[in-house]
Amino acid sequence: MKTIIVNEFIKNAFSQEKALILRKKIEECFSNDDKMVLDFSGITKFTTLFFNFSTGYIISAFGPDKYNEKISLINLSPLGQSTYESSYKNAVEKYKPNKEIEKKILEVIKNSEE
Repeated sequence: MKTIIVNEFIKNAFSQEKALILRKKIEECFSNDDKMVLDFSGITKFTTLFFNFSTGYIISAFGPDKYNEKISLINLSPLGQSTYESSYKNAVEKYKPNKEIEKKILEVIKNSEE
C-alpha cells in the first residue's frame, strides 16, 4: 500500500490546478495497481472543485467499486471531509448507469437484429 502525503506537493486543496497534480499521482498508483492512502495532514483549505477534478474524476473513469477498493483518505479536517463527501456522492450518482437510456439502447440493438 502506498501513502500519498498530499501536502508534500500541494499546500491547499482549492483549485483545479492543484487537483490535477493530485490526480496525476493517483493515476500513477492506479497504473501500478497499487492501493493507496491519501493523507491530507496539514491541508486546511478545500473546495468541491478540487475533489471533482481529482478523486471525482477517478470515480468517473474507473467506477466507484474500483475507487473504493483502491483509495482511502485520512486526516481530512471536518470541512475537508464534508467537501469530499459532497463531491464523492455527486461522482457516484453520475456514474450510475441511466436505466432508461440503457433500455433504449437495448431496444435499438434488438430492433437492428430483426
